[in-house]
Amino acid sequence: MPDFELRLTRRARGTRRRGISGLGLLLVVLGLLALLVAYSALPSWVFRAWPLVLVGVGGFGALRRPGWVEELDVRYGPQLAQGLDRPRRLFSLVLIGAGLLFLPFTTGLVDARLIGPAVLIALGLLLVWRRAR
Repeated sequence: MPDFELRLTRRARGTRRRGISGLGLLLVVLGLLALLVAYSALPSWVFRAWPLVLVGVGGFGALRRPGWVEELDVRYGPQLAQGLDRPRRLFSLVLIGAGLLFLPFTTGLVDARLIGPAVLIALGLLLVWRRAR
């Protein structure tokens, strides 16, 4: 019969805890932001800059390496950990891209009424260019 490692369900006294939960911090910030919005303590320009939150969360996710990836490095080698870490980084880059895409619209740099015609013109030019090639 193989030997099984017994794990305690509670932490022993004096053991070090892991780092701060990123999701927990995000929920606290969102709750505080909701309170500030409800009581209008924020200036109006803050509401137009909400895509910066997406960029910030995406940047945090792209730069931070979670603990479970380091555990996989130790147990199974860096190749497996890199393969499993790739979707997290891709999602972080999508968040950054979406934030940067929405930012010009919310700040008023680009008029949203131009998007429909611009997409139609771009698709038409793409079809003409492909036919001419």
